[in-house]
Amino acid sequence: MVLGQQSFAEKMLKLAKKTLGRTKSRAFRGVALRRAHGLERAEEWQREGLAAAGLNEKELAATSGSDPRKVALARLLWRGTTVSQVWLAERLAMRSAANVSQQLRRVGTKPIIGNLPKGLATFLEQATDHD
Repeated sequence: MVLGQQSFAEKMLKLAKKTLGRTKSRAFRGVALRRAHGLERAEEWQREGLAAAGLNEKELAATSGSDPRKVALARLLWRGTTVSQVWLAERLAMRSAANVSQQLRRVGTKPIIGNLPKGLATFLEQATDHD
């Protein structure tokens, strides 16, 4: 009986080495690349979106986290890139990730209530069309 257990253990060890020795799947290997691409896209969209919204760094810090321009841009970035809500909170001056989450949940898929500048509305439409 001991011989059978040893044989079983050797087979399992051989199988484990074979499985653990494999390279990761193509999908797994591409995660870092996909994440980097998402970050590049987010930074580009953030710059373009803030310009279209007419917000500079000083105005960004002074406006509320629930400002329709910020919420609309946060929704685009959240849906179209791989950035986190922490990143959105920091880069859009929306106080915290919890606030970003709450604002995104409130608007859902509905149109953003509030007057969005025409340039921002056009930018959002074009960005979502290219997605």
